[in-house]
This record gives sequence, C-alpha cells and structure tokens, in this order.
Amino acid sequence: MEHGKKRPVQHVIGERGVEIVKKCFPKEWVVREYTPDYGIDLSVELFSPCENSFITNGEHIFFQVKATTELQQRRMTVSERKNVELEYKKGKEMAGEIGVISFSLDTALLMLVEAMGSAVPVVLTVVDIEKEEVFFVCLNDYIEKVLVPEEPDYGEKKEKTIYIPVRNRLDKHEGIEIIKWYAKRPKLYALFNKINYQAKELEYCGQFEIVHRIKHFLYLLNRSDAWSARTYFPLMDYLKTEMDYYFEHGTTQGTERTLKSLVEEGVDIDEEEYEATYCVGKVSLRESTLVQELHLLWDRLASMGDVFEDVIKEYFLPTMLNVLFYD
Repeated sequence: MEHGKKRPVQHVIGERGVEIVKKCFPKEWVVREYTPDYGIDLSVELFSPCENSFITNGEHIFFQVKATTELQQRRMTVSERKNVELEYKKGKEMAGEIGVISFSLDTALLMLVEAMGSAVPVVLTVVDIEKEEVFFVCLNDYIEKVLVPEEPDYGEKKEKTIYIPVRNRLDKHEGIEIIKWYAKRPKLYALFNKINYQAKELEYCGQFEIVHRIKHFLYLLNRSDAWSARTYFPLMDYLKTEMDYYFEHGTTQGTERTLKSLVEEGVDIDEEEYEATYCVGKVSLRESTLVQELHLLWDRLASMGDVFEDVIKEYFLPTMLNVLFYD
C-alpha cells in the first residue's frame, strides 16, 4: 500500500527522543508535553519526597528535545571569555579544551528563547536514540554568554550551530542535579531583587533602627527556598552561613574578630566617644563596629546577583569557566 498517509522517519525519531528524555527524569516529576509545540516540547514540574508521598517544589523548567541517530562530537578549544574583558597571567590568554556535541538549531527558536529572558530556563536536550544518551545546555545562558558576544546578528541566519559540553549528560546523576539547580532560577532572581531593595532601605537606617530592621529582613530572606540553590554557588553558601551565625549569636563573625583584636590592644570598646558612618551622635566601638559589619553583610549579599550573572551562569557552557569549574 503506497498511497496512504505517510509518517516521516523524523517524527518517529523525535518521539523516541522525547521518550528517552522523559526516562531520565525522576519518576515523581510531572512532565507535560506540548502538542503542537512552538519551540517548547516539555514543561517539567519538580517534586521531592515527603513522608510517604511527594511534594511540589514550586519549580518548573522547559525543554526543547532534538533527536538524532548520528551525534556530531569533537574537541573544541575555548579561551578567553567572550562577554567580558579579563587579564590573565602576565597578560597571556588562558585556553583549554573540552569535548562538545555540535547541533544546528533554527535561529527562530533561539530568538524565542532570548525573548523569554533568563528567569525561566529553557534547556536544549540532544538525544542519541541509538545509544540513548542525552546531552543538554541551557539555551538562555548560551545565547547571552556565547552566541550574542560572538555573533550579535545571528538572527539574520536561518540556522546556528550550538556546542554542548559532553560533560552535560542528562542520563547521569549529576545532570539531573544541574537541572534541579536550573529550575531554582526564578527563586534566585526573586531573592536577588529582594536583597537589592533591602540594601537600599538600610542606607537610611541609623544605629537605633538597623538591628530591628536587620532581624526582619533576615527573617524574610531566610524564608526563601532560593538558598537550596547554593550547591554550585560558593559565595551564596558562605553568606548563608554568615546569616545563620547572626541568627544564633545576634552579631557577625567579622564584628567579633574586630572587637576581639581591639580588646587585645587595650581599647575600651564600650566608651561612647566615636562618630561613625550610619550612626547618629557619639557611639561606642562595639556599637559602630556591628553597624558597619551589618552594612557590609548586605553589600556582600547584594553582590550575589552580580557574581551569578558574571560567573556562575557560565559553569555548564562551552567556555573557559567550564574548564576552570571542572578542574
């Protein structure tokens, strides 16, 4: 029978690719497939074990699935970061080499993802249906950190080749952990935004108000589930430790170190004879040091968003930071 409706081989390959990607996810996750799709194939809602059942994390992530019978794999040299100017050792450029999967995408899809912004990640998965291997990359970050710096007018072409680090394997445990981390991004951006608001509010607080305001602000920040995203974010992990210390002791570790040093030098830290930034009238070194350290804590908290944008988003891209992260 040669005159009926035919089903293209690519449809079979595509559906098989979606099945393989779904098998990679923990069984408790809810996967919703878009039919028809306009750039997004899957919407995934994450759940975690809770007693004898599972509870939603309030986290969602999108996937675009591409499948093939022949993956194009090669070695790729990565050198300086394309999106910023950095000076390396003695002015020499650092370089490294990583294995990558190359895959061509319609630029219409890339422009859609760029228009969506960075808050809700769209993950490209490329599936080898013969070996049932799945490789992934966050398209939002790739476009911002790699594609646009190299070729700002990429949209004028019909297709663009994307390079996916072979280390980004969805069918491995670490791959799922990275996906979990990506899914927390909306929570991270919400946290960064709140911290920046709080930092501005604290600029107008004197020593009489700041302690009360700090406790309230820390309480609000501590309620955020974004702190569960600190696995790949050392600065975030350090600052959470600092916050927990203040909750327990009512002071900061920096304050205690400074005051201890002053006491050892024989300085009276309780005599109210000093003027200090953010303080009104004469204050003691104990009081002024705590106020300065609390402002410093918020400066560091506010820097998290900058570090995330500048560095952390590149860890799993085909860039030099990928090499440095794994080394």
